[in-house]
Parts: sequence; C-alpha cells; structure tokens
Amino acid sequence: MKKLFALILCAAMMLSLVSFASADEAELPEAFAHITFDGEDEGYKAITNGEKDEADPLLDGANKSIVPADQAFVYGEGPVGKALFLDGTYGLDLGLKPTNTDTWTVSFWVNASRLSDYGPTLQIGYNMSRDEKNANVTWMNVTQTNWDPKYFPTIWSRNVASNAPDGTACWPWMAPFQDGGAMIGKREWAMFTIVCSGEEQTGGNGQKTVGAQLYVNGALAYDSADNYENGTYFTYTWDATLAPNIMKPGDDTFEAYFGVNYWDTIFKGYVDDLYVFDSALNADQVAKLYAMGNPAIDSPKDGPGAEEAPAEEAAAPVAVTITGTAVGAEDCTTPFWGAHSDIWAVPAGEFAGVVIKNYNAGEEAANWNNFNVVLQNTPTGHSAADAEGYMEYAVVRSDNYGWGAGYDNNPDLVLEPGWEGALGPQLNGATILIIVHNDGEGNISVGCFGDKVDGSSYSQSYQNIKADGDVYFCLVVDNCCLDITEVLSNEDVISLLGK
Repeated sequence: MKKLFALILCAAMMLSLVSFASADEAELPEAFAHITFDGEDEGYKAITNGEKDEADPLLDGANKSIVPADQAFVYGEGPVGKALFLDGTYGLDLGLKPTNTDTWTVSFWVNASRLSDYGPTLQIGYNMSRDEKNANVTWMNVTQTNWDPKYFPTIWSRNVASNAPDGTACWPWMAPFQDGGAMIGKREWAMFTIVCSGEEQTGGNGQKTVGAQLYVNGALAYDSADNYENGTYFTYTWDATLAPNIMKPGDDTFEAYFGVNYWDTIFKGYVDDLYVFDSALNADQVAKLYAMGNPAIDSPKDGPGAEEAPAEEAAAPVAVTITGTAVGAEDCTTPFWGAHSDIWAVPAGEFAGVVIKNYNAGEEAANWNNFNVVLQNTPTGHSAADAEGYMEYAVVRSDNYGWGAGYDNNPDLVLEPGWEGALGPQLNGATILIIVHNDGEGNISVGCFGDKVDGSSYSQSYQNIKADGDVYFCLVVDNCCLDITEVLSNEDVISLLGK
C-alpha cells in the first residue's frame, strides 16, 4: 500500500506540473554541481573518523579527526538510477566547491538504515572542526534531533562571525513545522531540498540570519522568510532559519561531507542524486526535481544484494531499580527541569556530595540525557518565581557543558577533561559520586566520578565557578532517572578523599 501511495503521489505531482505550471516556472536551471551516484568516478572519496590529534590546531573544536578510508563503493537501485550504499563505517568527501553566492539550493535523496541524534547526512561549510574562538566557523548539517517531536530532517546551521553589528554568533535551525512536524523514518526514500533565498533577517537579539526554505519530498515544509515577515508558523524567533555565508567561504577551505563529521555517529544507508544550484529554486522547480525520482524503490537495509535478516531484538534496557530517592520518572521521560532533587547547602570552606545511580534510555540517549548539577544561591526554589532572589551560579551537565552566571565568559573556569561526546548510553546504570566544594572565597568546584558501561573510568570536573553569597546545589534530570542512594557531609567527603 505504501508503494502504491507513493506512485500515485508521484504521478499526481507530474500531472499537476503538466497541467498547471508554465515551462518557465518549472524549468530547472543548469546545476552548479550534480552527483548521480550511478557508479562512475564523480570525484567523491571515502573518509572515516580517526582519533583526534591534540597537536593539530585545525581540530581545536572537534572530538574526532577525519581520515581517508580504504573502501570499495557498493551501488544499488535508487530513485534516480543507481544509489550509493554507506555501510555505517565510512562517509564521503563529496569534493564540492562553494557557489560563492548569497542564494543557492542543495537537494538530495536519502534512505537511512540507521539514524542517530545530531548525526550527519549532508554537512557542508568551512572550519567545521574549529573552535569558535580560533576560526570563523560556518556550516550546515542535515540531521535528526531528539526533540519532542523528533524532527528528521532538521537543518542545523552556524555562523560564528555573523554579519550582525556586534559580531555575535548565530546558531539557527529549521525543521518541518507544518502539522506539528515530520519524521522521515528508516528504510524510506525521501528527498530533502534546502533553498537559501537570502533575505536578511535580524532577530530580536541583533543577530542576522538569512531567509531559507525547507522542502521534504518536493513539498514546502517550512519557509523562514515567510515566517519572519508574517509569523505564519509561530511568532518569529531569530533561530528558526539559516546561517549566512555557508556558500561564501572566501579564502577558507570549503568542506562538503556526507554521512560523517567531526563529532557524531556515522550514517548508514543510501544516498542518491545530489544537486547544488547557485540560485534559489522556486516551489515548482523543487516539485519538478522530486518528480524526476521514484520514491517507491525498495532498497535492502543492509545494502544491495543483502538478504533481509529477521528484525533484531532491541537490547534490553538497564532495569531501573530505586533503592534510595528517585528523581524523574522511571521510564526516563521526564524532560529537562521537570524534576529536581532536594537542595543541599555547601557552607563556606566545606564539601558536600551525593552518590547516585544514573539511568537513561540507553542507546537512544543523547549526550545530555544524564544528571545535571544546579548551583544556586537559595535553599529553596528552582526559579525567581518560587524563591525570592533566586539565581543560578551555574547549571553543569555530566558531559562538562553548562551555563549560568559566573560560568559563561569566566576566564578562570577550568573544565577537565573538557566536553565529552557520545556519553549518553555510557552512563546508563552507572554509579556516580558528585562532590561540590565552596572555597569560601567566591569559587565553586564540582567533581563527578564513576565508571562507564564500557568499563572505562568517568571523571568530569568544573573548577572556579564564581559565586557571590551562599552556595546550594541540587540535581535536575533531562530525560533520565536518578536514584539518590547517599547524601555526603563535609566529613564524609574528606574521609573519601583521604584528607
């Protein structure tokens, strides 16, 4: 039935184009670049992730490196001729060049056997592996989010040196907002088209982005330019759009990858018929591009010629066993800030601590779906609405990422060992010791220690978080469940530390 519906839809769109669109409206311009993935040499090369070289200054913002892969390409039937199958161990350096225009279009067919939150399909830009303090980082990633509802595709983009007057960074995103969102599933051919129409958009915070449209299967799924002018989807926010200058890198080296980047899980599945235009396609042209393909093609999930194995049974999740005090629902669905622990005081010059068992959704858990530590100045409340004078000194995550007064823009702050990616499932069921220290001179330190699922040790620490007044801390969940098994006094912590 699904194949029949897809064929009927495709035929209906073709009939609509013939009947109602003029030749000029639907005529496609000459492509700036076109990769067919039909098997001939089109300049793309196999690449994969290597260990990060800490001595390489070009990788100062990355978790991994990108290295050549010795890989024979495998092709199968796709919506437009053949399609390339990526087996999940490598991706592609597409060898594309930037259009050097303010307006452009990128379109491709994709069929995922494996999707991961924030993992890449197409990612393009320049200085993608760099830290924002050391380079003009600009990129676009076509990815999946773990939001509620999940969105695939989400177009996540970035421009550190935005053309805003204050030079602040923009980090916007777009998704299929119509009908409450869309989620393209696994083993389903879909065509994604991103159009940069280029209108200048200034958000309420002064940051400047550009107008853009997202099409899914030839149909308009979101128009940031329309939303900016008319509030068609929701009251405009600066980040529901596209970063500028993605295709205008100037003298920097342009990167165009498929299925792999410097941080995330490698894509597994098919890619077909990728186009780049140095102009903004209109709706009729995008519909024509979609009508050129056949989305009903049935492609084996494990590659061309692979026999379909029985569906794998999902690994049994770690059973949530509460022996102390539970924080968050035991099915790990309580959202961020949805449940807090008790609040504990950290007197000047003293330690305080807790021992917890951390649970999450296992393989489905994102990096931040673990415990968070809230450092605050009041013994009650979790906002200014329920505690007079409430302020957070910081909110710090288990992966050494966070925010808050005295944390942001703090030159004295020390994070060890630094932001840690792919941590989500590695802490599912882990026992964690959390220690907070108030030195009495306006500095807070937080240490988190335990073992990961793979047996390696886990330790994260934040030092020199600024405080001005009393110090208290609590834990907050983010789609996880915490079992607080022990609360530690100053003397308990000193004994543990052997002081």
